[in-house]
Amino acid sequence: MSAPAHARRTLLGRAVLVAVGAGAVVLGAQSMEPAPTPAPRAPAAVSSAPAAPAAPVTPRAAESDLVDASVSTGLRPVTRALGAVVAGQQSWVRIPWTTDAPVCSVAVTVTADGADVGYPVNTGGYSSFYRQDRLAASVHDYTAVRFLVPAFSAAKVLTADVTASYTTTNGTRTSRAAGMAAWAATPCVGTSITRTYRVTLPVQAPSAAPAAALAEPAAATSSSAD
Repeated sequence: MSAPAHARRTLLGRAVLVAVGAGAVVLGAQSMEPAPTPAPRAPAAVSSAPAAPAAPVTPRAAESDLVDASVSTGLRPVTRALGAVVAGQQSWVRIPWTTDAPVCSVAVTVTADGADVGYPVNTGGYSSFYRQDRLAASVHDYTAVRFLVPAFSAAKVLTADVTASYTTTNGTRTSRAAGMAAWAATPCVGTSITRTYRVTLPVQAPSAAPAAALAEPAAATSSSAD
């Protein structure tokens, strides 16, 4: 091979190497660039509002277990429409009773769908008459029950089931004072009965309630009232 041709090949080879090397550098430079930073995602919206509170749920008695409103014998409420309760406040309600036969060992419990229920401290898990746990025929007395309807409740009427457990006796009251004292000392013996009555109570908004609150009553354990 002549000297000029060899020189041309040498120069061409160097040019190719330089071109290839430059390409390698370019490719290398491209491959070493930092990866693009992805756009940040907006955080999912999380509701900070608390879940709506739920009113107490208490199953009511079956219709077949209720005493019909037309029944006018035995221990029974004088009325099925009771006093009003105030939403968001403890409301003491009187349930008035009467009977056509003497009764004793009377214990009254209440279930209400949409309200908590409580009783006087001296009876605990039930209520009894204001003066004692027995009632003579044709005499009126009352039991006190506390209702607490949640402040957020939209109910206008509260429905409750009132269950009275008692014993029917043959006792009589011979006089207003001495007769009742003698009967109160007589053992409670007779026929045990349980009855459930459905009652209703209007629900007032707190702004419509009177300023004075009804103090907690006590169910005493002696004597009865007309």
